[in-house]
Amino acid sequence: MKCILWGYPLHTDTYSYVHEGFKKALERAGHEVFWFHDNDYPEDFDYENCVFFTEGYADTNIPINKTSTYYVHVCVNPERYLQEEAKKLIDVRYHQDKMDNDNYEFDHDLSKFEELDTGVCVDREMSKEKGYDISYLAWATDLLPEEFDEDWVNIERENTYYFIGSISQEGRFKNAHLIQTWAQLCDMIDVRTVWSNPWTNPLDGHVMRDLMQKSHMSPDLRNDTHKLWGTKTCRVFKTMSYGGLGLTNSPKLAEFAGPDIICREDIGELFDEGMRNRDDKNLLLRQMRHTKEHHTYVNRINGLLKLL
Repeated sequence: MKCILWGYPLHTDTYSYVHEGFKKALERAGHEVFWFHDNDYPEDFDYENCVFFTEGYADTNIPINKTSTYYVHVCVNPERYLQEEAKKLIDVRYHQDKMDNDNYEFDHDLSKFEELDTGVCVDREMSKEKGYDISYLAWATDLLPEEFDEDWVNIERENTYYFIGSISQEGRFKNAHLIQTWAQLCDMIDVRTVWSNPWTNPLDGHVMRDLMQKSHMSPDLRNDTHKLWGTKTCRVFKTMSYGGLGLTNSPKLAEFAGPDIICREDIGELFDEGMRNRDDKNLLLRQMRHTKEHHTYVNRINGLLKLL
């Protein structure tokens, strides 16, 4: 198929890393893949009979036609696609039980929906009501299955906690207190903390992987809102795929991520469990193998394409 990723150029938005994962998985499956965005796209390109993947805040100039299918993450204006008679519209929502913000408001049990592959499901009943598909997608590691290397569990860790991600000081998504608590626990055993902000200092995938592999530990610490919603981003899947120990304070994320992930809601208890298990090579391998089988973008793309 001719597939078009339409949206944020790589490193300009966190969602660009999802598109990067899509690109690798689609090309692996033998599809032709192009990546355009609102401010850089060829006007003489044949946009007929394409499969588009885009994001609702980055699709202003996307060409809509009657022969193409559109997967839209955070589909803020579905009427536009329906009015212009797109061949098929798939609203790609966050794979979580709850959400209430400017984009979506829902409260449901994901387990009641049809699972298309791990981390991808569809609400058939609502899809009939809306007139277009309502799907839910979890993020994944950026590695393809063949890129996993089990020798990574033997990489020597540094006495440094490398945190690569956003830090919020206030509001319903605040996580600064979680990162600070973990950093203080690290400091007590002479482990320093280094923060890399992806918005001001985006890192190449290989650099990010190298830092996460050297990190003393790489927990996935979720704020109260994300824990309530069951938010599933890429951090824990990347950690386990890189040979690190999967740790989180979110029970819903842990339930989804795999049977061997370590979960404690108390940060101190989570830190202690991490210290006890960070060198358990058998545990690391079980986590890595489960991630390889269930949490790559090959799984996610396989699920999404079943909606065609």
